[in-house]
Amino acid sequence: IKIQEKIGADIIFSFDECTPPLANYEYTKKSILKTHNWAKKCLDVKKTNQALFGIIQGGRYKDLRRESAKFISDLPFDGFGIGGEFGKEGSKMFEMIGWVVNELPEKKPRHLLGIGYLKDIEMVIKLGIDLFDCTVPTHYARRGIAFTSEGKLNLKQIKFLKKREPLDKECVCKVCLNYKKDYICHLLRAEELTAFKLLTFHNLCYFNNFVEDIRTKIKKGEI
Repeated sequence: IKIQEKIGADIIFSFDECTPPLANYEYTKKSILKTHNWAKKCLDVKKTNQALFGIIQGGRYKDLRRESAKFISDLPFDGFGIGGEFGKEGSKMFEMIGWVVNELPEKKPRHLLGIGYLKDIEMVIKLGIDLFDCTVPTHYARRGIAFTSEGKLNLKQIKFLKKREPLDKECVCKVCLNYKKDYICHLLRAEELTAFKLLTFHNLCYFNNFVEDIRTKIKKGEI
């Protein structure tokens, strides 16, 4: 908590243990008790006005998830983080969100930890999630991948050296307005760090616009 206070983030999280996907029931039970104990301690030591979110765990076990959600929601947190690792079982994650959200107060935000693939975002919002985070935009940028209206583009491919066109013709971020695919490809192939900076900025802008479109659909009653 002291470290998070010094960083100065608007939202900080209580300490927890994220159990691996194959953790058995007994281990997971002990783990959530540890997480719940830490949650109380984190509330006790926080000294700032930063929003502190409690984290709900419980792995793939419905009763433990609901137990954790009830316990954490009874504490005076400003919002709730839903954690856990399900490997590649996306459908299991969606099911788990349903178990948890029903136990949480509607007036406090729900944050799904570590989730941010484009294919998942609209679904988790429909299930009642308000916030989420993921390294996808920056992680893919470091690999030379841009998210665009054409799909994911690997700008390291030599064919882009002949593409003198914006990264995404439908995007108005400063990267797309000022740089071309051929130049970014050249930077990547030369291992120039500027390329990663440009792709990171664009990817973050793309994801923000993606979520903004969903927000607009909600306001129009389309979701």
